[in-house]
Amino acid sequence: MTAPERAPLGAALALLLALVSLTGPLSPVLMAIAIGLLGLLIGIAWPDLLELPAAAGTRVVVAGTGIGGALLAVLAPERLSPVPAIVMLCAIGVFASFVQQMLRRERRDLTASLTGTVAGVFLAGIAATWVIAQADGFALGGTEVVTAVAAGLAATLLLDSTPLPALPRFVLSVLAGAVLTGVLAVSLASLALPIAALLGAATAIGASSAHLLVGSSLVAHEPVPSLAVAAVPVATVGVLAHLTLSVVG
Repeated sequence: MTAPERAPLGAALALLLALVSLTGPLSPVLMAIAIGLLGLLIGIAWPDLLELPAAAGTRVVVAGTGIGGALLAVLAPERLSPVPAIVMLCAIGVFASFVQQMLRRERRDLTASLTGTVAGVFLAGIAATWVIAQADGFALGGTEVVTAVAAGLAATLLLDSTPLPALPRFVLSVLAGAVLTGVLAVSLASLALPIAALLGAATAIGASSAHLLVGSSLVAHEPVPSLAVAAVPVATVGVLAHLTLSVVG
């Protein structure tokens, strides 16, 4: 899977989240299912992208964190808010990463394996912010923010697939994604123009930068690692939707 083929996959994932955000009362549960699948995707592909040893253990730890985070975001008990629950889960994932390395019989590249697994844990865990944002938005009547971010993210990643040199492609994708996010945030969510513009810029720049970073790996063009290249930008941008709802809600 080449670089231009990866971006449409990421765009398709983002578009799925945008559609889920419009499903009304079922949207928090459906978003949790979608993010759980995203966490599974990252878990499967992450060790291949980083060329980590003991890939099976890393897959279990990373995917488990992603799926567990999505579940906790909708099932956390009332006495424990979702954000601390996700933080605790990531801490458990870090502990599991150390345990995984301790149980390895083959001791090659321990440091690289540990740090790579921990990075995957946080990437998969942070994806649960999409679920938190959707649940908060539904409770506040403001799921349009999630829709705007997801749609702008889809546009950004889709334009990352254009057959242009790297710099023009980056600029084009950032401009288009920022404009679409900002317009939807103003028209659908009634955000103030400065906040909408800031949200659009952060969404587009963050998504494009994450895509470029994870896509720079030497094996990023191969089929399985390409899945992580597509999924990682989608996982990280949920933080912006949650932060925006926290500020304006």
